[in-house]
Amino acid sequence: MRGYGPVFYLVEAYYGLRANGLVNLLAMGTITMAMLIVGCSLLVFLNLRSAVGAMGERLEISVYLKDGLTDQEKDFLVTRLKAEPGVKKAVFQSKTEALDLLRKELKGQEALLEGLGENPLPDSYELTIDSRSSDAAKMDALSKRIEKLHGVADVSYGRESVEVLDRLLRMVTYGGMVLAALLGVTVVFIISNSVRLALYSRGGEIELMQWIGATRSFITGPFLVEGMLVAAIGTALSLGVLAGLFHAIPREAVHFLAGPGGLEFLPSWVIAYMIGGGALLGLLGGLVSVNRFLE
Repeated sequence: MRGYGPVFYLVEAYYGLRANGLVNLLAMGTITMAMLIVGCSLLVFLNLRSAVGAMGERLEISVYLKDGLTDQEKDFLVTRLKAEPGVKKAVFQSKTEALDLLRKELKGQEALLEGLGENPLPDSYELTIDSRSSDAAKMDALSKRIEKLHGVADVSYGRESVEVLDRLLRMVTYGGMVLAALLGVTVVFIISNSVRLALYSRGGEIELMQWIGATRSFITGPFLVEGMLVAAIGTALSLGVLAGLFHAIPREAVHFLAGPGGLEFLPSWVIAYMIGGGALLGLLGGLVSVNRFLE
């Protein structure tokens, strides 16, 4: 009996799946629904992270200068700004350029600018920020450091938008981790019950094998493989359902999730990890039942 290998276990697991067809189908269906929720969470998280990263690439900080700075002071300031961690580029914008830009933005409403007299807008530097420094905490720390530099009158950036995106990404990340853990426990419980039923249905056969000297691995191997197959097939089915829903849903409905390349499905490495993870959960569920049954 020690000579039997993986092929024997697979064949025995196949017959076990057929013998307990209804129970295994119900288990697969439940696992499919559980892993579908996990897949949806991953899909939202990965696309949201991509969208936030794309926004981070376009994120800018406006540094408004005090009046009366000399060219030497401006040169020194821009050197300090470029030396700040996270600053990719600093572009000077004069008050004249700022007013021209405002006029373009108010095209058709130029009357609002009449009577201004002297240009009230300050000179400024527009800083392009590295995406790795675009989260709320780093942006806030960077803006506070810049405010303390000589010649800086004020600093402005989309604080509210950055904080909202940061909270949303954090919520999806931690919520997805908790949800995945809970659903993982659910999958283990489902497989455990499924394998337990299979063990009880073949209790007499197992007892006979123990009497004639069958090894523990010889007896338990097919049941463990059966648990892995049920979980892996259920996970694969959930990915198929998720792919169908992904291609059926209108892109406009989830436009806020789209990154620079549009809304993307789960990458191949995530799919492989999900199926492999499902199989490992199935193995764990099988081990729980087998160890209890053979105590």
